[in-house]
Amino acid sequence: MRLSLTLSLYIMRQFLLSVLLVFCVFGTFIFLVNVLELIKRTHDQNVPFAMILQMALLKLPQVGQKALPFTVLLGTVLTYTRFTRTQELTVMRSAGVSVWQFLMPALLSAFTLGALVIFVLNPLSCVMLTRFERLENKYLHGRNSFVDISADGIWLRQKTYTNGRVKSETILHAQRSGSLDNIEISDAVIFVFAITENAEGKRNYRFVQRIDAKQGSLMNGFWRLGNVILTDTKSAARHHNEYFLPTDLTVKDINNSFATPDTISFWALPHFISMLKKSGFSALSHRLHWHTILISPLFFMAMVCFGALFSLRPVRQGKTGLLITASILSGFLIYFLTNLVSSLGLSGTMPVVLAAWAPVAVCMLAGVGFLMHFEDG
Repeated sequence: MRLSLTLSLYIMRQFLLSVLLVFCVFGTFIFLVNVLELIKRTHDQNVPFAMILQMALLKLPQVGQKALPFTVLLGTVLTYTRFTRTQELTVMRSAGVSVWQFLMPALLSAFTLGALVIFVLNPLSCVMLTRFERLENKYLHGRNSFVDISADGIWLRQKTYTNGRVKSETILHAQRSGSLDNIEISDAVIFVFAITENAEGKRNYRFVQRIDAKQGSLMNGFWRLGNVILTDTKSAARHHNEYFLPTDLTVKDINNSFATPDTISFWALPHFISMLKKSGFSALSHRLHWHTILISPLFFMAMVCFGALFSLRPVRQGKTGLLITASILSGFLIYFLTNLVSSLGLSGTMPVVLAAWAPVAVCMLAGVGFLMHFEDG
C-alpha cells in the first residue's frame, strides 16, 4: 500500500512537534546553565544582570546546534512510542503500510532539519557567537590576544594587563612562514600603544613606537626581529640589525587564537581553511567542523532510524519504559563515541573526513540493519 499524503503530513507534523518540544526543554536547560556559569564568572565584576541574560541568549544557538542530533533521536522515540501506544501503528501495519513507509515522513523531516542547520541555524549561530565573544572579551577578558589572517598576511593584536587593567597593546602585521611548530614572519610592521583608563573606564591610546622588520621569529618570551627600523616620538628613526620585543605569546597561543570554527559560517569556512593552509597553520579543527555541519542531514536521518528501534515495539510486549531509557543511554553513547572519533581526527591519528563521516555511517548502518532484522519491511 502506498502511504497517503494526508497520513504522511500527519506523521511529519507529529514528529516535528515532538522534536520542537524536546528542543525547547533542552534549550531552557542550556539557557539556565549558561546563566549560572556567567554569574559564577562575573561574581567579582560589575556586570549587569541584563547583560548576563543577553550573553546567555547569544550563546544558546551554538550549544543548541550541538544538541540537535540527540533532540531528533528523542523526538523520534516520543513520536513513534505515542503511535504505538494509541494503536495507530497497528492500524497502519494492518493496512499494509511497511515500516519504511511510515518512517519516510520522519526521515524527510530530519533531512530538512539538517538542511536548515546548514542554511539558517549555522550562519545565525556564528553571528550570535561572535557577538558573545566580543562581549566576553569586553566584560570578562576572555582572550588577551587576537589573531586573524587575510590575503595579505596575518594580523596579531595582543593586550598586556597589569593588576587587571590594560596597560599596552601591540598590533602586528606580517607575512607568515615556517612550520606548525614555530612562528616565523617577514616584512613585519608593528605598532605599540600605551593605554590609560580614566575614572569612567574610558581608554585612551598613546602611540609609543613603530617597528619595521624584514624578518623575525617567535622565541620564548620575545620576538626576535632582524633588519629593524625603529621609529618613536622621541627621536629619529634608527636602524638595528637585531631587536627583541617582549611578549608573553607562545606558538600554542597563536595557533589557538584564530577564530574558532563555531564563529565562522559553513559557507565561509572553505576560504578560511584555504588561507590557514597557505599561511602554514593547522586547519584540522576547521575542516572537521565543516564536514560535521555538511553531514548534519544524514546524521539526523540516522538518528531517526536509531530512535525507531526503541519505539516500534508493540505495547503488549511490555518494557516500553526500559526501551525509552535505553534510547536515552544510546544517545549519550553516540555522543561519547562521536567526540572520541573527533578527537582522533583533531590529533591527526585519523583522517578528518573519516572522523566526521564514520560515526554517521555506523549509526545509519546499525539503525537500518536492526530495522531490517526486526521488521518485515
